[in-house]
Amino acid sequence: MGYLSLYTGEVREPHIPRALADSVHMTYTDRDGKEHTLNQGYGILYAQASIRPDNTIAPRGIRNPRGLALPKGDFGILAEPVDEAGEPLREAGLLLWRTGDFLRFRQESVERGSWQAAYDGARERMELPDGLWEGIRQRWAMPRAELKKVAFPLAVGWADPVIFAWEGKWYFLATNDNNNNIGLFIREADSVAGLFGPEAEPRCILDYDADRGFLQTFWAPEFHVIGGRACILFAVSGRVWGPQCHMMRLKENGALTDPADWEEPVRVRRQDGNFLAESGITLDMTCFKDGENSYLVWSYRYGIGTAADTGSMLYIAAADEARPWVLASEPVLLSRPLYGWENQRGTINNEGPCALLTEDKIYLAYSGGGACDPTYAVGYLVASRGEDLLKAENWYKEPAAMLHRGSVEGIEGPGHNSFFRDEEGELMIAYHAQDMEKTHKRCAAFHRVYFNGQGMPLLHIPL
Repeated sequence: MGYLSLYTGEVREPHIPRALADSVHMTYTDRDGKEHTLNQGYGILYAQASIRPDNTIAPRGIRNPRGLALPKGDFGILAEPVDEAGEPLREAGLLLWRTGDFLRFRQESVERGSWQAAYDGARERMELPDGLWEGIRQRWAMPRAELKKVAFPLAVGWADPVIFAWEGKWYFLATNDNNNNIGLFIREADSVAGLFGPEAEPRCILDYDADRGFLQTFWAPEFHVIGGRACILFAVSGRVWGPQCHMMRLKENGALTDPADWEEPVRVRRQDGNFLAESGITLDMTCFKDGENSYLVWSYRYGIGTAADTGSMLYIAAADEARPWVLASEPVLLSRPLYGWENQRGTINNEGPCALLTEDKIYLAYSGGGACDPTYAVGYLVASRGEDLLKAENWYKEPAAMLHRGSVEGIEGPGHNSFFRDEEGELMIAYHAQDMEKTHKRCAAFHRVYFNGQGMPLLHIPL
């Protein structure tokens, strides 16, 4: 037998706010008595926030987690819910997570009356059969990596990085924090390393233009090949702040670095011809294809900066490759920032989606927490390939962040990622993180992605 210890974290501002601390943390002690801290000491299970009648989010946390055996060989973790200030919510009952392997969990609320006796008899330390350890080890017990194995910082002041190959060259796109987010800029080089050398000068391919209403927040440009055509998806604002999703497509035989070779950018619309959103903001659009079906995923938020702030939410819709700027289905809500690692200190984010497809799964990486904050992190929504991806129930939301400040020594707030394969064909994750000691800016970084024995791509082992 091994033993799993359950506890909550310690609030240590600014790096660990209460929303992160008030979650289920775990340590495993193997049969030899060796203790293994799981998920690099970060929380693994978070209470889902509740949705108020006005569609805003009421954050939740937990205290006093305890474990117990359930019928049919399953296990349960019970905890008491608390509000965002850490005060108990007795009227909310108890929270229960069911699991058979400690790799996937199902959260539910249960009545105290029927579960109080079980909770009182549960313990902070629970026995687990040895057969579960290998799966737990591969998913949760990987060590914290050292900064020397990661290229950081790269491209100081450039956020939301995208690295890709096109017609024999390498290119780098990113949000330009160096110039107040004005303009879309691209770098070209003969190698990935060359993108960050002195010869790779950023070239503006879409400039500030008052006549066309391109005035601010040139955010999160992404390169995609859609229907055989090179496209850039990005967000931009006019005179009134409010970024909205746009696309622009490369002309036939055009050069990526020549602004004249790009078609006129167009704002993304719904099936009925209306804009993607008439109120609020839309941003961080991405595209992926599963089989013969193409999809768009983006972030939508309204009421930002007011009491009616919904937080940013991820939506998905089918895409028509011939006209990808017009949705081919109604939007479907995939995810809201209901977990503490996504929603803390007023940063209520599900943003920056990017899909990684394996042989049998789709891992939709996305970011939560503060984009300019040490708490920024990357999580996963997971679906099986071939499923109806427009049904939200076919997606499983991993409860814990996959890449966070606990993952890599010296890196704070890693997030808004993309994926690429380098010259050797190795899968890499690109992201921005905080340079907390020198420039205090968001900076680009990348490292290799490894797969564990269950086929899950791990984002936190940059060896």
